[in-house]
Amino acid sequence: MSRSSQWASDKRMLLQQIQEVEEIRSKQMEQFVLQNNIEHKRLEQLLEQYIKYVRSIVALHEPPKQQLVLLNHRIEIQYMDDGFTDTLCIVLPDEVDLDSGKISILSPVGQQLLLAPLHSLLDLQTPAGLVPIKIMNITSMAA
Repeated sequence: MSRSSQWASDKRMLLQQIQEVEEIRSKQMEQFVLQNNIEHKRLEQLLEQYIKYVRSIVALHEPPKQQLVLLNHRIEIQYMDDGFTDTLCIVLPDEVDLDSGKISILSPVGQQLLLAPLHSLLDLQTPAGLVPIKIMNITSMAA
């Protein structure tokens, strides 16, 4: 598949993602009204930021130069403490499959990884404490 036809295919996928994330945001807003707390506010801001970013790149004629973690992209991370690598994918809540590394956009780790740039160093907050990682590679699931 040529680069331009791949980008056209990716753009269709991204437009679908906007609709799906807007649905999630709407459901989260319903909960936000019932449970006004800082986590809901952060999630709402993240989902809004994601929608704005995806809309901006869909308007481009070619893929953006900087790669960020998006929904349905494979993310290869390296744990800085031991050098171990793992592959994750951020997905919609109904597509979660922890055995295959598919984590929810609504999960704390999914939220921390979403929109992170390629090669960024992050300290992921996990139940086990802070885990330093580096994002080594990002690829589209369609690739």
